Amino acid sequence: MPDLKITSLPINGYGGKSVPNRFFRQEGTANTLAVLFSGLNYSCDMPLLFYPLKLLLRRGAEVLQVRADYTVTAYRSLPPGERDAWLAADAQAAVQAARQTAHSQAAYERLVLVGKSIGTIALASLVSLEPQAVTIWLTPLLRNPLVTAAAEQNRGAALFVAGTADDLYDAAALKRIQAATQSEAELIEGGDHSLEIEGDFFASLRALEQVMRAVAGFLDRNGV
Repeated sequence: MPDLKITSLPINGYGGKSVPNRFFRQEGTANTLAVLFSGLNYSCDMPLLFYPLKLLLRRGAEVLQVRADYTVTAYRSLPPGERDAWLAADAQAAVQAARQTAHSQAAYERLVLVGKSIGTIALASLVSLEPQAVTIWLTPLLRNPLVTAAAEQNRGAALFVAGTADDLYDAAALKRIQAATQSEAELIEGGDHSLEIEGDFFASLRALEQVMRAVAGFLDRNGV
């Protein structure tokens, strides 16, 4: 693992609230910034986000983990549209804050955005603002019109990773997205919303390997 400095950034998100985060800075100049957005009850320390972190760091990226807790009552009590606005405000503030930390001798040349579950709402809010971003949609909310509309309009490189046993998976929506874009997809047969295979520990580990091989190949194809 390369030498890293782990810190946090000042991020003022929705309503001016501070957004908890962890920033992994490379010792030398980094050309790639990656921002990771967690799920509602799926933190950045859990496998589907922990291993992409490791992969991106090994490839020389600087990585910002957005570690906001969206299980709080203040968020959950809001109507859906306002919850989406909260996620969008936090996401946009996070990317802006991370960009401002770029080494003075060189700005980031590439942006990678990774979202899990409600983190794909964050991605949906960013793709029109960051059309060159490389995006990875883990267990995307394919029954959410905001997510599917943004995904269909996205023209950047995108990878969708979903489980066929996930209640939030929608095969027809994914088909529409792929018909409208050049996006890639990796399906985990029998995978749930955590991309695990219920009742089969070792099958779940194999599924995780399948996910990571798909992510690594996707990054390879897009020069990350």
